[in-house]
Amino acid sequence: MGKILNFFYNIPKFLFVALYRLLIRIRVFNRKNIPIEKPAILAINHTTGADPVIILTAIKKEIYFLADGDNFKNRFINFFMRKFTKSIPLFKKQFNKNTKTFKELFALKNGKNFFYGIFPEGRLNKKGKISGMDKGAAYLSYKTKLPIIPIYIHNIIKGPDTNCWLGRNRVLEGVFALIINTFRKINIFIGEPIYPIANNIITDVKGLTDKKTYRHIIDEIHQALEKEFFLLESESEKFNPTSEDIEDHIKKTGNR
Repeated sequence: MGKILNFFYNIPKFLFVALYRLLIRIRVFNRKNIPIEKPAILAINHTTGADPVIILTAIKKEIYFLADGDNFKNRFINFFMRKFTKSIPLFKKQFNKNTKTFKELFALKNGKNFFYGIFPEGRLNKKGKISGMDKGAAYLSYKTKLPIIPIYIHNIIKGPDTNCWLGRNRVLEGVFALIINTFRKINIFIGEPIYPIANNIITDVKGLTDKKTYRHIIDEIHQALEKEFFLLESESEKFNPTSEDIEDHIKKTGNR
């Protein structure tokens, strides 16, 4: 019975994402960095509440997003977040509530091919420049042994600032961002995968005690993620192609 209910709950999401895919113009670069048959963690810059839907339309894979627990305060938003965007709450202050979250995450890891979606900035960043990234993605990568794929959303209309009433309402801000970005040309830059057991990371932590090793590996993963994000940000700033440039890029790389 539960599976049948989940099927009907997910119908609106499938229909909406499919429809929005027809209305928005997205170019994905370096799609080859996305694994085809293996799970991974997608670390995404966070500019608007529309980012999850935009990523779903671009990646075309099943994604479970980790979202701030404050987004699940009432039944309506909780239903919207869980059933419409497949989001799982992560609590920054009430850490004891995260026990259930991580059990849910690890249960998913043993299932079919899917992705975790996480926003390392931890909040909407309307300034445009990446800053203040949390170590949540690095910690999740360390615990699950899954690679992190950095994803940079470029050329999106940022919408209302979080200081105004519309920007403070997460659902309304997200809906408004979806509307104003309809027909928008949005570029998705996909970075190189960051592996939690990469040779350089393991070499750097040899000889350390267990506790220090744990912290050091997470720091190394986090620093590698920050570096890759800054590279993607720099690449996007230099990227201002004509339609001919894009078609030429596609012919050379096969990216769409």
